[in-house]
Amino acid sequence: MNAYYQRYLTLKSEHTGKFARDLAGMIGISEAELCHARIGADAKAFTTDFSTLLKELHKVGETMNIVRNEYAVHEQAGQYDNVKLGNHGGLVLNPRALDQRLFVGKWVSSFYIKEMTRRGEKESIQIFDAYGDAILKIYMTDDTNRQEWDALVEKFTVEAKEEFIVSQLERVSENAFFDAKKIEEEWRAMTDVHQFFSLLTRHNVTRQQAFSSVSDNLACKVDNSALSQVLDMAFNDQNEIMIFIGNRGCVQIFTGVVEKLMPKDNWLNIFNSKFTMHLMEDHIAETWVTRKPTKEGYVTSLELFAKDGTQIAQLYGQRTEGDLEQEVWRNQINAIAVKEKVA
Repeated sequence: MNAYYQRYLTLKSEHTGKFARDLAGMIGISEAELCHARIGADAKAFTTDFSTLLKELHKVGETMNIVRNEYAVHEQAGQYDNVKLGNHGGLVLNPRALDQRLFVGKWVSSFYIKEMTRRGEKESIQIFDAYGDAILKIYMTDDTNRQEWDALVEKFTVEAKEEFIVSQLERVSENAFFDAKKIEEEWRAMTDVHQFFSLLTRHNVTRQQAFSSVSDNLACKVDNSALSQVLDMAFNDQNEIMIFIGNRGCVQIFTGVVEKLMPKDNWLNIFNSKFTMHLMEDHIAETWVTRKPTKEGYVTSLELFAKDGTQIAQLYGQRTEGDLEQEVWRNQINAIAVKEKVA
């Protein structure tokens, strides 16, 4: 038994409410390194042929898919249907079900885990980036096809490497020299929200830098209570919203109405039948209302950031490509922007 795994077992027994990522942090290693240390006990090394894996996941039927960053967790049940892959990324395109944006070029390692939890035995495929942080966790559910799941696990299990090394994340310094006027001109000239990423790349700026450089009718900072207020309004009005939560390698999107809203302590929680969200409200350092032009008019979003610059989440009103923005959503955000604007 290696020292990391032995330490993990000790900490797990002492801290029964902690997750593997928390225990890895207590040991002083990444979660991927902990998974590697568990190989031969409750883990197996898994494939790095992620494109083939993604193309075959539909065979197992429903899975529970967890995407998180440091401050928010997005859990969505669904099937890997309509998978579309390119050279470095792809989509799982099932609006109102499993809907993901995949940056497969960032995926480095994966593991199969079979472990005993507080909720019984759980089986999962867990994918990590170069820094040992979890990108995506795919859990078997009661509705998963057992036979196909076992066949997939057997097919994609690989021999473990003796040595497992992760990279150290280096914080990139912000670009202090950019043309705010040009950013605003290009922002107003957009015809599709997806053009915004290209704008950021061209000017080598962060989202928050771009927001700060344009007029208030394109982006304005609002009070950090805005998310709670918007979720309350969406729950009361039962209009469909979209919640994007992601990390370096995957963004997962919920589309639908909020069925059950349960704030607790510092957490904002949504409990729907197929979707769950947990978000640490006290770690929201900046909240922005943004308006991006499209061929059909402006599209409004609520964007949340942590103190370290991490985008915690992004929210939109449900909108099908080519349609006008949902009027209820626009009114909800306008009410927040007027009342909660931060100078």
